[in-house]
Amino acid sequence: MTVIDTWNLENLYRPGGRFGPEDEAAYVAKLKALAGTITRLGPDLLGVQEVGDPLTLADPVDILDGPWHTAVSAHPDARAIRVGFLSRLPLTPLADVTDFPDLLAPVQADDHNDPTDRMGRGAPAVRLEPAPVTPWTSWCAI
Repeated sequence: MTVIDTWNLENLYRPGGRFGPEDEAAYVAKLKALAGTITRLGPDLLGVQEVGDPLTLADPVDILDGPWHTAVSAHPDARAIRVGFLSRLPLTPLADVTDFPDLLAPVQADDHNDPTDRMGRGAPAVRLEPAPVTPWTSWCAI
């Protein structure tokens, strides 16, 4: 079974910038809280939102147990926020999409703009490499 989850990282920026925490201590506390949440969720694949600089996604990964793989969209919104994935399973980036699929009609995002046929942030598509299946045999001696 593969466990898939999603989590909003709430402005994952390093300290010192306009949207990041005020200092290193606040950032470390945030990373520890995120790592704790991810550990409790126990996902194999975690969709993440509100990733600032793509390099910041390595920071929570550095304090999680075991190997993790990441993919982040190359198309941020106006605040430089991206979406992406953390995965315990190897993943391969396939695409980074901004346009809606052809069969999806444009949508109105607010009261001040015309409908749009593009997302505000890019959406990465990835392929997971499944975990190898380990044969299991049960023996019962009577």
